[in-house]
Amino acid sequence: MLKAGAGMTTIGAPVGGEVLLRAGGIMDVAVIGISPVGCTIASLLYEAGEDVTIIGPPEKLARINEGGITVRQVWDGHMSTSRVKARASLDHTPDVIVFATRTQETAAAAEAAAPYADGAAIATVQYGTKIEQIVSKYLPRDNIVTCVLTMGATCYTPGDVTLNFKGHMVVGRAYAASEETVDLVLGLMSKVFLTHKGKKIAHFNCTRLLLNLPYCIPAIIGEKVQKAFMDREVAEVAVRLLAEGIQVIEDAEVHIEPLPDFAEGALKALLSVPLAEGAALFSDMTMNMSRVPCEGPVLGSIEQGELTEIDYLNGEVVKIAGILGHPTPLNSLMVELVHRVEETKRFFTRDEFLRLVGERV
Repeated sequence: MLKAGAGMTTIGAPVGGEVLLRAGGIMDVAVIGISPVGCTIASLLYEAGEDVTIIGPPEKLARINEGGITVRQVWDGHMSTSRVKARASLDHTPDVIVFATRTQETAAAAEAAAPYADGAAIATVQYGTKIEQIVSKYLPRDNIVTCVLTMGATCYTPGDVTLNFKGHMVVGRAYAASEETVDLVLGLMSKVFLTHKGKKIAHFNCTRLLLNLPYCIPAIIGEKVQKAFMDREVAEVAVRLLAEGIQVIEDAEVHIEPLPDFAEGALKALLSVPLAEGAALFSDMTMNMSRVPCEGPVLGSIEQGELTEIDYLNGEVVKIAGILGHPTPLNSLMVELVHRVEETKRFFTRDEFLRLVGERV
């Protein structure tokens, strides 16, 4: 049972153990992952009054231990510094474990957290579709709640976050988590995000995956999102990526669920008009994302000298298509080009990029 402390009522029961919530409703929250998403969630929950510890590798802990996590909101200029606790590993069972790791780092993080996870609700926050599947190999699967977040954030150094837009969060069960466990995570996240409960959360995951497909392009040509997609020819490639991706998802018989801040109709509108018109619509959408230029998740990783999640974004579409026996020439090319940028540390020029796209498709 997830039992209440003094002044609290009983909340619910994830499988695997008992957790005693503290008096007054303060939750013990461990955020695993010193990523843009992880740092933002840790800081916002701390500012909301929760007892927060962020977990990450020792080389990323120094700044947070010295100065906390700084979050700058670009839309209103607000800046906060949160003195969250920072640890290299989990050493106790918290009420909630939030996985905000990069996908490729999740398996090791979940395995390390396993001794302390049985009695905790587990919230996975992701850009793609794989984190809860990875976590479930090491931790109680029926404790897992999936959180699909549309936030845009960048960390130039660990713990120093530029928050371009806060977005919305959809929360739902990944496997067979109890309604009480889902509501526990929903209640926690609703303190800092516009939060919604969603059924068939895998479908929301796929929508989020689709929306992330164009972010590979700024990472290939080394331009911020807004500048990259001001170029209508480059924006046309983004629309074609979306068209290829949505075809794969629909062929896999997954229904695309509208996210709270992005209607399904807006995505389909891009694909129902001539390519040049769809590119103009896409360009306008990206220009309205943020008041300041933003990198997106793929370029952000490259600028920090880290491997990207491309294999779990465009690469996931390629993998699904391969199972179905469908070609994905454009998304396959994007995966290849991002890996070449990772290996060579050199961006492609705009003309090189468009030439390679023309040769492939």
